[in-house]
Amino acid sequence: MDDVKERKFSSVELFEKLRRERAARAQMPVGGERFCVPRGELDNVDTILYRPQNVVEGDLPVLFNLHGGAWVAGDAILMDSFCTLLAEEIPALVVNVNYKKLDVHPFPYPQIELCDTVLYFAEHAEKYGIDKTKFAIGGHSAGAHIAAGAAIRLKELGFELVCQMLVYPFTDFTMEPEGKEAQMLAAMKPMFFRDYGETHRWLSPLQATNAELSGIAPAIFIVCGKDSLKPHGVEYAKRLIEAAVPVKFKEYPEALHGFLEVNRREYEGDDRRSPEQLGMTLDCEKYLINEIKAYLR
Repeated sequence: MDDVKERKFSSVELFEKLRRERAARAQMPVGGERFCVPRGELDNVDTILYRPQNVVEGDLPVLFNLHGGAWVAGDAILMDSFCTLLAEEIPALVVNVNYKKLDVHPFPYPQIELCDTVLYFAEHAEKYGIDKTKFAIGGHSAGAHIAAGAAIRLKELGFELVCQMLVYPFTDFTMEPEGKEAQMLAAMKPMFFRDYGETHRWLSPLQATNAELSGIAPAIFIVCGKDSLKPHGVEYAKRLIEAAVPVKFKEYPEALHGFLEVNRREYEGDDRRSPEQLGMTLDCEKYLINEIKAYLR
């Protein structure tokens, strides 16, 4: 009983710490423009917008990007330089979505936030000088999980995406977790799920039927060889192929989870950084830019 009380106390302290971090990061300077997507009576969606510095003729395509952090941590600002790079190199308007964390709103709130953000920019395409027929969504780890679920929901809403970028995605809450991930999920599941069960297609895309997956946006997968989430990406890619969804799949056998983010300037001092991991980061950036450009062309 004392152990249970201590775990609860530790969780409270953890979430208070994360909220303080969020408040501090909200005041930090960014390379893009902070913008709140209005949603009427619902909470606004916090985003950071990035445009290419060089003038581009015609309307821009749009990429919506979501950061990782196990659904309760992380921040869009930690992908500031990545989004700046993509905006310049694709080129595109990049909408870096700082979705609400699960200690604030449980699932499927972040999936709905992303869908509402996509639909807002589609509705206001002329205002932003963007092409609503060339929208892509994507994310990293927990962010990729949210993007995958939102891709299914957007198809159900009748909105057609050009592609989805899934970087070491989590795709199934029924899949047996490992290590720290297992401890985290066991402790947080009661908070994660309230009105929707863990097998719902928006929350566990791998559990969706072929009919539910058929017709969703083509997917670009990145997986790491040294990553407990690798099976999530591998199995979901197989399911999409079964459902006749076009798939591009690239594995970095020696890469660590988070390698695409942590070897950039926002993660200075992270113990996962190394010259070898940086080399894979640079290669992966080039790969993603080329693949996304091909879809958004």
